Amino acid sequence: MKILIADLFSPAGINTLEEEKHEIIYDKNLSGAKLTEALAAHKPDVLIVRSTKVTADDIDANAGLALIIRAGAGYDTIDVAHASSRGVYVANCPGKNATAVAELAMGLIISIDRRLGENYKLQKEGKWAKGLFANCLGLKGRTLGLIGFGNIAQRVAKRALAFEMKVVAYNRSPKTMEGVEVVSTIDEVLAQADIVSLHVPATKDTKNLVNKEFLGKMKPDGVLINTARGTNVVEEDLLAHLEANPNFWFGTDVLNGEPSAKECDWEHPLGMHPRVYGTHHIGASTKQSEDEIGEETVRICQVFASTGSVDDTNWVNRDRTKAKHTLVVKAKRTPAVYGEVFGLVATHGWTIGESEALM
Repeated sequence: MKILIADLFSPAGINTLEEEKHEIIYDKNLSGAKLTEALAAHKPDVLIVRSTKVTADDIDANAGLALIIRAGAGYDTIDVAHASSRGVYVANCPGKNATAVAELAMGLIISIDRRLGENYKLQKEGKWAKGLFANCLGLKGRTLGLIGFGNIAQRVAKRALAFEMKVVAYNRSPKTMEGVEVVSTIDEVLAQADIVSLHVPATKDTKNLVNKEFLGKMKPDGVLINTARGTNVVEEDLLAHLEANPNFWFGTDVLNGEPSAKECDWEHPLGMHPRVYGTHHIGASTKQSEDEIGEETVRICQVFASTGSVDDTNWVNRDRTKAKHTLVVKAKRTPAVYGEVFGLVATHGWTIGESEALM
């Protein structure tokens, strides 16, 4: 297969794919019009991305594109609906970056509690200001509230428990963990939590989840952490809440309108606020995470190369992918007939997405 990798990717993963005789085009700086041009010029069978957006124009640029792999968990940067309409598989690597994101969430919590950013800045300015940080609260005994309790949130919970924090969590489909109080509503989390951390995907149900009403139910000196998706937050409401509550803090790895370029000048109202700790959407950006995601991405490529399909655990648009062809067979319903039909399909290297037997 010809594989275009448009983001930073594991060198070991690239070596494995090359050893298996796949043709690799690797350009970690592809995005926007450059990605569209690369797809049209190289005509890959497979496109691998991490944070790079994949639009309808990108998909249309290469009629032979068969598979898009999001080397990570979230896939809202990919036009999945358009890929489905063109019969293009979309796959992801759920859970492989969970530890890295959990570590960053805890890092933001600790940094805000101990004002590490201000400490760093003042020392670089040649100033000593120990007294400014004498009233930091500490984490022991405080309550961390988790909205969403999947792979990442469960790892955050384990780390918070190690800090002797109380942990309360809400998940749409209830999950349990020793030491964690699982409640039935978000409001119950907000009523208890000193720190609230978001761990929900970008869906129509979670869009604008954090709004004026949500923030009004948090403690006025609370901390909000978002390492999930920027669309979960109504940023204007959060800015107003920060201004009205001088002891409220926000830590985030995701903001709305993030640049598609890897490096550029960019200002954001929340990013510029003095009580906002922001990172550059680096949640999954550790070497450990890169290696795990690389291994899973390679495995997806291997499965696709040998079977022409994607495992259910990775197949994002299984229920939406439009079949490129429909085969109708009229015959007696016997094992021999089934064997003949499926044998013929295998001979041609076709992939059966779904089959149905009608009387």
